[in-house]
Amino acid sequence: MVIAIIAVLATLTIGGIGFYDEKMKFSRTEILIASIESALEEYKADNGSYPTSGGSSQILYDELYDGTNIYLATLNPDFTGKQRNVSANAPYTIIDAWGGEIRYRHDAASMANPSQDYDIISLGPNGVGDFASNSDSAKADDIKNW
Repeated sequence: MVIAIIAVLATLTIGGIGFYDEKMKFSRTEILIASIESALEEYKADNGSYPTSGGSSQILYDELYDGTNIYLATLNPDFTGKQRNVSANAPYTIIDAWGGEIRYRHDAASMANPSQDYDIISLGPNGVGDFASNSDSAKADDIKNW
């Protein structure tokens, strides 16, 4: 009887840890997107406009962390901790908590936000979809700024 109770408690604990870990990844990615938004506002104040990009975060990384103008210090590619925000190898891209690339665009032709703004999206844990995903299953776990 004691072993059965211990087994049930262990199962509940392990399940809770898994849930907490996934929730933490969502929160971490939301915070990263908010940090990118703040850095983009500083960039725009200095340069007059947002960086133009066709979907990849490589250009965004280059503009926000180019060695001389560092708008977002957490994009340091030399950071080796658990909360790495940049791909391991050059050319660097900004990554979410699941290791997928954060997508960025600022082109008036295909924006979800008004043309003077920008779109940022993480495809979440399933890694499926893109800016224009219409499938509910593809966009169900996306984290975006609009």
